[in-house]
Amino acid sequence: MTAMETLLATPFEKTFRNFVDDDDITKIKYDLFEQYQITLSSSLKEFKKFECVTKKILGDNGVSTIKKTLDKICHLESQPKHKIEIKDETLKNTILDAYDDPLKKHILDVAFDYPLTLWEIAARVKIGSLSLSENISYLIYHGLLTTRDLDAEYNKKYYSTIDDISVKIDENEFCMYATINDISNETP
Repeated sequence: MTAMETLLATPFEKTFRNFVDDDDITKIKYDLFEQYQITLSSSLKEFKKFECVTKKILGDNGVSTIKKTLDKICHLESQPKHKIEIKDETLKNTILDAYDDPLKKHILDVAFDYPLTLWEIAARVKIGSLSLSENISYLIYHGLLTTRDLDAEYNKKYYSTIDDISVKIDENEFCMYATINDISNETP
């Protein structure tokens, strides 16, 4: 998955469920697995397949439901870099928590410039393995650390999905913007 897909996969699936009833979700999951042998979450990587199955199950409402879901969780700014406005409150809090925690922030900083194996991250962070493992798992689970698709299963290289964040407070509204890290193919 790309950094943006990884960052938005969990909030997308959660928000999509708000717009689609459980029976239709079950049908979409079933069709995705039957036709393509993929899960709902992994179908975001192959978005055309997800879109096709959703349109088949929901009819003409499929595309508008996908658009409503994306509009609810983020807004893509038209700029040379992939800058998005994060609208999902859970994702905002996850990002803020990670950047507020010194160890998680350090891991994200270490894996920022280019993809690294877990061993390379551990060597640069220099912290106990249990604490490091828990924090890396948290970052991966929440989409803040991702891997390149081309890596072999035993030698995955991870990198931070976010290049930069900025916040703005407008009329008592807290806005967060994230620039997606686009370094997935770089090497040290």
